[in-house]
Amino acid sequence: MLAEFFSWWTGQLTDFVRHGFRPQGDAWSGARQPDALLVVPLGELAAGVAEVRLVQCRRGVMVPVGRFALDGAAINGPALAAARRAPVVLSLPGQPVLAREVALPLAAEQGLQTALRFEMDRLTPFRPDDVFWDCQKLRRDRARGVLLVDLAVVPKATVAPLLAALRRVGLAPAALEGRLPDGRLRRIPLGQADPERAARARRLVWLAGAACAVLALAVLATPLLRQSLALQDAEDQIAALRPSMATVDALRHRLAGDVGAPAAARAHAGDTLQALAMLTDLLPDDTFLSMLSLQHGRLRLEGQSAAATRLIGALSEEPHIRNPGFAAPVLRSDAGTDVFAIEAEFAR
Repeated sequence: MLAEFFSWWTGQLTDFVRHGFRPQGDAWSGARQPDALLVVPLGELAAGVAEVRLVQCRRGVMVPVGRFALDGAAINGPALAAARRAPVVLSLPGQPVLAREVALPLAAEQGLQTALRFEMDRLTPFRPDDVFWDCQKLRRDRARGVLLVDLAVVPKATVAPLLAALRRVGLAPAALEGRLPDGRLRRIPLGQADPERAARARRLVWLAGAACAVLALAVLATPLLRQSLALQDAEDQIAALRPSMATVDALRHRLAGDVGAPAAARAHAGDTLQALAMLTDLLPDDTFLSMLSLQHGRLRLEGQSAAATRLIGALSEEPHIRNPGFAAPVLRSDAGTDVFAIEAEFAR
């Protein structure tokens, strides 16, 4: 294992020396990645970095922010507050990024991140959890049936102490920058996402969205469903009351058509019709009578109502009706209405 590592490391350094360093001047001049606050360590990583230089990179223009010591105190300042709006990137001018060209089957293009994670210990001397890495597609070789990928890695062990020190002073880099052996600048994200975990997260987001849509439809449909159920219940109650209403109508027509009775009977019928007309006005719409009796000034009512107790008050307000009261206990019908029997004195 160590022999393979040193062989691979020597090959990388040889390529780095063969391509040479960049011209004199700022080692980080030339084409650059997107805007960022660059953290440049002053000193060798192996010996420990005690001080860093911060540079604001905006639209390819490098603006020095200052030098700061990593002594444990938080790094603050007006200039730094404005520069922190950009992502923090750890620049490694003295630490080459290890890179190689990798050939993978074309079928691996859809799951490139996953394929490289599985092949990392075969392609490099490291396990995928021991390096920060990034990949870029180069080209498809359809004749050979392979996808050529540029794989760049940086061992975590080389930058872990510096990253910990930066986090202690309030700087948390989101990526690191370094030069490839051919001199190209490469930025590698520090947080490699697990493709399977990302896929699971996307599925959970989709399921959560579907659940929210179902709940929204349920909220919209619930009032309509309740209204439909209430209308159906009202229609059922009306249908249940129709036979009793027919009985009352038949009684009313029979009393109205009885014109051949004696005078006393006609007078009594007149009292009954007067009482019936009066009760028709007094009783609420949700009340119907199954029996009405008027004999010798005694009025008896039997029927059903949504609230039988309120009938006593309504009858008491009529001056022709006196002392109304229940003649029997009020019962509850299967339809949910009160079955009542009321007696009172009727005066013309």
